[in-house]
Amino acid sequence: MKQYKIFSILGLLFSLVGMGLSFVLAQEYFGTASDAIGKACGVLGDGDSCAKVASSKYSSITLPVVGDIPIAIFGLMFYGVSATGFYFAFQAKEAGEAKGFFSFTLILSAIGEIVDMILLVISVSIIGTICPLCLATYFMTAAIIAISIVGIISSKNPEENLMSIVQKYPLENFKLKYFPYLAIAILLFGCGLAFARPSKGVHPPDRNGNPEVFQIKIKEYEAKELLKIDTANTPFLGDPKAPITIVKYADYNCGHCMHASHILRQIVAENSGLIKIYYKNFPLDGNCNRLLQRKSPDGSSCVAAAASLCANKQGKFYQVYSSLYEDNERGVRHTGPSVLAIAKQQQLDMSKFQSCMNSGETSAQIAKEVDEAEKLKIQSTPSIYVNNRALEPGTPDPGFLNALIKHLITKI
Repeated sequence: MKQYKIFSILGLLFSLVGMGLSFVLAQEYFGTASDAIGKACGVLGDGDSCAKVASSKYSSITLPVVGDIPIAIFGLMFYGVSATGFYFAFQAKEAGEAKGFFSFTLILSAIGEIVDMILLVISVSIIGTICPLCLATYFMTAAIIAISIVGIISSKNPEENLMSIVQKYPLENFKLKYFPYLAIAILLFGCGLAFARPSKGVHPPDRNGNPEVFQIKIKEYEAKELLKIDTANTPFLGDPKAPITIVKYADYNCGHCMHASHILRQIVAENSGLIKIYYKNFPLDGNCNRLLQRKSPDGSSCVAAAASLCANKQGKFYQVYSSLYEDNERGVRHTGPSVLAIAKQQQLDMSKFQSCMNSGETSAQIAKEVDEAEKLKIQSTPSIYVNNRALEPGTPDPGFLNALIKHLITKI
């Protein structure tokens, strides 16, 4: 196989990986990414680093008519156009034709790398965390630059240099093949938004506090079915007489759940006496959740759920709840020894705690919460309910949640 074709294939592969990562990041923005993404984001920084970046105001660009568009969608377009360039380079009949497409992908990826570096600086210096998946896309861009340069060198004539090729060929090839580039970009823009959003009619998180968007979402919330949720003997935070009730179904190994817990605690603190939050378990582990097939070898999520319930019996639920998520944030896997260490640190009666952990009553309580989750049609975590109406699955948008709480307060 000719050299330039090999580099074309490599460039195409890196571009496709970049497209996949960009799509996942777009899902993270809309709160539809799987919990495995939250765990992957625990590799660097804190466990909810991807969620923190996705929920910041720097994660989207506001466009006329269409509104807020996640930067990840533009990344999807960028990698798609790069993939198209490498595809044309592979289809080229000779090296001279291929180098024009390599020079185009080089210029495109160089611009992309500048944008990546700006986003990295914002992430580190302003947001204060690093999203590993974002970092992976930066690597893909750098790899595309390197492949484009090597592709040009492998196909240039002896009398040509890199700069002269870059200056001469990109515009000619873009004019020649402009329609496929443009079509791919538009197609990816539309498909990216369509498949990354939670569902039809759901609006993306509004980072800029747009009251009109919030009003639309509040009307959508109020139109939802009023559900029956049993909160008897359920651990809670806040004033027991508070008029506004929030119920959170979560897993202690879920990065999104951890981020949601920070948001909810802030909401309670800012609305003292008005909100109470009930904490329920939906472990993403078939060892204690009959709705799931996958069983973790160590039953980590089930161990953590049992520990939180047993802590509640000794009046130390929230202390243990917080410690479980702190362990998760540090990448510590929940095990028998790890939860015993937490219980000891929080000065629980260890004999009663261990007895509770192994009791059938605790297992029955988890099963009861799973049964209720089935009736509520819960399939992912976190699942949050405000005054017995469901919010969209995933980490709640803090701006919308604040607007909703203020709206509910006016109706008290």
